[in-house]
Amino acid sequence: MNAPALSDAIRRSWERCSQHGLDACAAPGAAAVNRSALAQRLEANARLVSYAQPLIEHLHQSLARTSSLIVLADGDAVVLRIVGDAGLMDRVMDISLTAGASWDEATRGTNALSLALREGQAMAVVNDEHFHLPHRFLRGIACPIPDPTRPGRMLGVLGILSDNELSIPHGRALVQNAADLIETRLVETHPEALNQIRVAPSQEALATPLEGILVLDDSGRVLALNRRARQLTGDSQGCPVDEALDLPAQEKQQLLKATPFRPVCLNNRQGQQFWVRLVQDNSPTEATAVEVEFASTAAQAAPASAPSASHAMGTDCPLQALDTGDARMKTAIQRALRVVDRNIPLMIQGETGTGKEVFAQACHLSSQRRLGPFVAINCAAIPGPLIEAELFGYTEGAFTGARQEGSAGKLRDAHGGTLFLDEIGDMPLHLQSVLLRVLETRSVTPLGGGEEISLDIAIICASHQPLQEKVNSGDFRADLYFRLSGMALCIPPLRERSDLPALVKRILAQECDEQPPRISSEALDLLRQQSWPGNIRQLRNVLRLAAALIDEQDPCLRPQHLPSEMTEAAAQTQSVNNSSLRSSEIRLVKEAVARCGGNISAAARELGITRTTLYRKLQQTD
Repeated sequence: MNAPALSDAIRRSWERCSQHGLDACAAPGAAAVNRSALAQRLEANARLVSYAQPLIEHLHQSLARTSSLIVLADGDAVVLRIVGDAGLMDRVMDISLTAGASWDEATRGTNALSLALREGQAMAVVNDEHFHLPHRFLRGIACPIPDPTRPGRMLGVLGILSDNELSIPHGRALVQNAADLIETRLVETHPEALNQIRVAPSQEALATPLEGILVLDDSGRVLALNRRARQLTGDSQGCPVDEALDLPAQEKQQLLKATPFRPVCLNNRQGQQFWVRLVQDNSPTEATAVEVEFASTAAQAAPASAPSASHAMGTDCPLQALDTGDARMKTAIQRALRVVDRNIPLMIQGETGTGKEVFAQACHLSSQRRLGPFVAINCAAIPGPLIEAELFGYTEGAFTGARQEGSAGKLRDAHGGTLFLDEIGDMPLHLQSVLLRVLETRSVTPLGGGEEISLDIAIICASHQPLQEKVNSGDFRADLYFRLSGMALCIPPLRERSDLPALVKRILAQECDEQPPRISSEALDLLRQQSWPGNIRQLRNVLRLAAALIDEQDPCLRPQHLPSEMTEAAAQTQSVNNSSLRSSEIRLVKEAVARCGGNISAAARELGITRTTLYRKLQQTD
């Protein structure tokens, strides 16, 4: 077989394929898709998929009249999402190009996805440039998505594939722009970034997709940056921002004067000119940007960075008040504190009764939206036909039984605050697409018509169901799942928590108007033995009853104050344990006597007991 004329990058790829022992004439083996492994990869890449999904949909619409596919893969070239023309989708199924399949070069040969990841830049692989003959009907262009926090590492790759209808220059522009936008969203929503610096070679390029973004920590060091920023500053990760921008001393002072509304023009030490504006990441209540505290001499001249709401509240923060010593809860609380003011949706998962709504309320009260409304809606408690009206509101006469004056709906009620969607997994499938559009446009149209109304809300969702399984089964939209689960948190069940004594004390303090009662060690041990299928909700009910039964003369919670089924179950368990212990003891005695050939003295010595004791135990077996 004569090889086509190849570029250097593709020639090197073909050489590697030969070294891997691949046969160009043979079809690669079918890639077995492990649904569980795919679910794990989707979860591990949740932020990437969440921010890529709107761009995938946009590319799909832009290429709707062409025979094209849009593919998102992770940093190992494992396909996470694939959408596009149905006919071409059927065709690529024959070469195992499907969600969950690996398109790594070592197993699938030269292809655009793996080559872009390896080369670290947009790459096209067209027809005969594919190593394997069965792949040569494809024209592919792909662009890697860098990890903005780890220089040189690729989070994933976005590609467009077609069967001869794709213009490579046009496709390169589309996929590069989409990859840049995904990277930019990953940078500007960095959970630890307090401040951002936006840079551009001209003032006109500021506040456009052409601007570079650097996110900074408390000390003014660069935590993450996008491709546009790297073009201006190089790989400046971890550097003080004035060093990253290569600023002389007088320009540092100028930088402090920048705001989103009054950007400044700076010159670096090389004489290059660029424009800069400062912003505080996702701050909905600040009218102007917060000045950055630098790690250089400028730090002494500049005011300190304003703390976020959660930091300002210190130990009085409602989220921190939920920390009663359990390690998993502490981790969930710390993660939530980092994002409550970052416009990142929270997905809280946990069994029924674990306190998901309490956690959501604490997130709201620990945020800068705490003075706004907290609106909760249980998607499982409202009949399916009414959820749409409950969420989106309706106009007069929108449907039979509608109130004459109409209804604003929960989304509008939550304007300026937080909307908590409990049991989101029970939302009907047809409403999920409507909710997705609301989240993308940040506006809502009431049932019955009328103009769109802008929304300013934070979204927190919760579910006791494993939503990823519902996504895999098609019962929950994947794009909505990734939009809602900007950060997923898990509340552990009560039976697995290590802070039961502290929880008991806190609940008793909440339930008792005066001095809360003490709890005896016996009662606490009894509580520890329970499986708590109803979790904290069940514990609260038990303690509320016990507190009502406590004698005022002896303010101590004892086992007799707990529900009878608990004490009876404990007694039954103890009886079973005693019986089991007695049976084991008798068995050991008989085995020892048998081993000693009926010699009682020898058996007693082996067991370490007297002959009298051994005789008595043998009599108990009769």
